[in-house]
Amino acid sequence: MLAFGLAMILLMAGLAVDASYFYTVRAKLSMACDAAALAAARSLSVGLSMAEQEASARARAQAFFDANFPNGNLNTRNRTSSVTVDETALRTRSVTVSASVTAPTYFMRLVGIPSVPIAALGKASRRDVNLMMVLDRSGSMQNSGACEPMKSAARSFVVRFAEGRDRLGMITYGTAWNYSYPLTKNFKTQSPTLDSVISTIACVGGTSTAMAISEASNYLNALNEPGALNIIMLFTDGIPTGLTAQFPVKTLSDNRYGNQENRTVDGIYHNYPNTGTIYNMLPSGCRDMANKTYPQAGWAPGDRVGVLVSSGEGVNATGPTYGIIKPYVSTMTDPDRSLDGPVGAPNSGQGCAFGSGTTNFNLMRYARRDIAYVPNFDLYNNRTDCCYRAISTFSSGPYAGRIRPDRPSSVGAAATNAADNAARRIRQNLANPTIFYVIGLGDVDSVLLRRIANDPSSPSYNRDEPTGLYVFAPDNTQLNQAFARIASEILRLAQ
Repeated sequence: MLAFGLAMILLMAGLAVDASYFYTVRAKLSMACDAAALAAARSLSVGLSMAEQEASARARAQAFFDANFPNGNLNTRNRTSSVTVDETALRTRSVTVSASVTAPTYFMRLVGIPSVPIAALGKASRRDVNLMMVLDRSGSMQNSGACEPMKSAARSFVVRFAEGRDRLGMITYGTAWNYSYPLTKNFKTQSPTLDSVISTIACVGGTSTAMAISEASNYLNALNEPGALNIIMLFTDGIPTGLTAQFPVKTLSDNRYGNQENRTVDGIYHNYPNTGTIYNMLPSGCRDMANKTYPQAGWAPGDRVGVLVSSGEGVNATGPTYGIIKPYVSTMTDPDRSLDGPVGAPNSGQGCAFGSGTTNFNLMRYARRDIAYVPNFDLYNNRTDCCYRAISTFSSGPYAGRIRPDRPSSVGAAATNAADNAARRIRQNLANPTIFYVIGLGDVDSVLLRRIANDPSSPSYNRDEPTGLYVFAPDNTQLNQAFARIASEILRLAQ
């Protein structure tokens, strides 16, 4: 009985040794498959065609598998491996790496089992990306020397994404916005390429952030691809200063800060020379039809849709405000232009204080005589009266309680609130979830940009909304790193 018991104990010990060995082989084989699948998924952006990208993924997977589990590793033999690339869901591709080896036994062969087959499988998926780049090309970018470094960093950013799979587009904005590159999967091969278009960006104008990200969201929503990774990548170097809205025309006299105007228009003398002095300001001279002008009967000016811009960074209590500016330009080199068309054209809105179709900002300062007040919602239904910066309203007069268009700080606050609320509205769209990635350069409001991104470091972070990332670049030399950080994070999330 003792001899029989010893034999059983030795057999059980042998089984334990073999089982431990098999577990080690299985763990190493599984790790090699996982590493190969992850590497292959990351390499799905290499190559200009789908076939090239899949071939690159297979080659990368095999290379990683060979490095992590070479032939004969742990005394195994008959190593086999295979790599497949499939579209497993809408806009989602999966790389599967399977492998098997034959592991020898050491004690189990005593009972007639000389070897055991061991298999493992690794799988990684990559969601395709719908990415709208929203690049600030305001005049401050040119003045600070950041325009060219930004373009260089943005071009390096684009290279990291997959032709034929990821869809990239671009909106550039200053005072007005421009759909600079339509969303397409062929951004590396179609003419012109996204890379070449980025090279032609010219930096000029204000900073109409709410308008730019709202338009970017509209294009992503039009794709209607909730299965993809929908992203707005915002770059800016300043505080929002431009607000796009439907502005009511000023039809009543009231007391407000001057607009630096000293001239006779339609036989009426307007003298409001100082932006820091309160004047009793006459109504707008805007008219909707030829021969209908204040104070004639039938004068009924309609609202004007365009951009109102605060001077500086929109923080001063007094100073110029500019408008009403066309919200869209057809090219990235068009200058800011006031809203109305040629003088004398029917329904052109002629007679407005700022002139018609002017590019002269000295005339655009007169617009505060045309605008009754800043509405509580911008053109995209984003709130302007809360909830990030305090706004200033008229305390008395016919427009009491309304947001003042004659104070740069009030216009800047409304523009900032609109940007903050635009990002929140976009993130809360459950039908088409969108993630914000934001880069701020230099003297920016980092708290605001963290709020826009819904970065975990934001004091207003909401875990129920898509979590994004904010990256701060202190100066131009940090832009490449900032764009690379965003690209890496997007591609990591796509895995």
